[in-house]
Amino acid sequence: MKELNDFIRQLEQAQKAIARLDGPLTQVQFDPDQPGSINAAIGKMEAEIDRILAPYRNNPFVAELADGAKEQFAEELRERAAKARSGRKDGADDMDTTIFRRIENTVDDLKWADMQSFGRHVKKLSQLLHSEELEPITGELAALVDLPAWLEAGKATQGSMIGSASLDWPTDRREELGMNIALIDYFAEAPDRAWDFAHTFFYTGGKVTPELQNLAAQVVVPFARDFIDFVKEETGSGEPAQLPVRDVSASRKVFVVHGHDEAAKESVARFLERIGFEAIILHEQASQGMTVIEKIEAHGDVGFAVVLLTPDDTGGKEGADAAPRARQNVILELGYFIGRLGRARVTALRRGDVEVPSDFGGVVYEVFDAGGGWKQALAKELTAAGFEIDWNMVMK
Repeated sequence: MKELNDFIRQLEQAQKAIARLDGPLTQVQFDPDQPGSINAAIGKMEAEIDRILAPYRNNPFVAELADGAKEQFAEELRERAAKARSGRKDGADDMDTTIFRRIENTVDDLKWADMQSFGRHVKKLSQLLHSEELEPITGELAALVDLPAWLEAGKATQGSMIGSASLDWPTDRREELGMNIALIDYFAEAPDRAWDFAHTFFYTGGKVTPELQNLAAQVVVPFARDFIDFVKEETGSGEPAQLPVRDVSASRKVFVVHGHDEAAKESVARFLERIGFEAIILHEQASQGMTVIEKIEAHGDVGFAVVLLTPDDTGGKEGADAAPRARQNVILELGYFIGRLGRARVTALRRGDVEVPSDFGGVVYEVFDAGGGWKQALAKELTAAGFEIDWNMVMK
């Protein structure tokens, strides 16, 4: 009799599990031309199925159901990728997608440029944006905006304090991209303009190189990421595919990667909680006999990651002077979450003159400043990643 009752209970659980899987499960994005991107999307979908069916993980019927669902959805994702590759918009087959990598490499060079090298790199970026492949798009976008009037309006906001001027960026996506393109062309014509612009709107104390690098990090890096996504959408050369969202609770979890700076960690965690996210901090989670990497994997079902690069260690190339750098576990976890979530869902906050990894081009590095400007920068990145943000709470 007990065996019959157990069998009936298992069937009832299986029915509940089927109901949980009825409808859209989660949202994934992938590049149909990149097998690694497709596999990452499949992995995210499988993790969501495991999460949904976790209450019944010991039920053999549900285990079989989960395997079948994973196989079905994986096949659907692969079919969508194949369809995206074969159903390009006109002209997409002619798009040389290596242009994207060249743009990313040039932007990475700009992040580390000084006064002597900035002009060379920004000229190269302008040339890439107006290459034969991209000129039809960039020319149309740049024609939408009036750069001189926009700059004058920004300079007019300058108060008595240096660095108090602000820019009113367009809210329309196409116009914002066009303004960035026009701005890069403006710098390419006369590189000295870039330092004047950075000193006015991205003031960090009057030193040329930090202000140029701040300009690159805050303007050029986000632009390049958004522009590449825009071109892919317009041409079909790597267009993302999405599955509708069913349960967004996991997506509002943010993993906070940190070193020894407890104050920075607490500031970021409390800010995230204030604006409606759940901050996941590894040492606050139960170990349950797991190793550190197993804990990261177990609690890595998040929608975003914030990595704190704080000067906790020192190091450098052999023969060179030691320089401040983040702890090695922080760099490891930075790479892990880039691979798991994609670059658009990882933001690194750096405090002080800390070394930034050069291998992670396209990742947004924001300054963790004492004035709290990092909060708006982080909120902007969360918004760009598709999260709804209450800006009233951000500005509190």
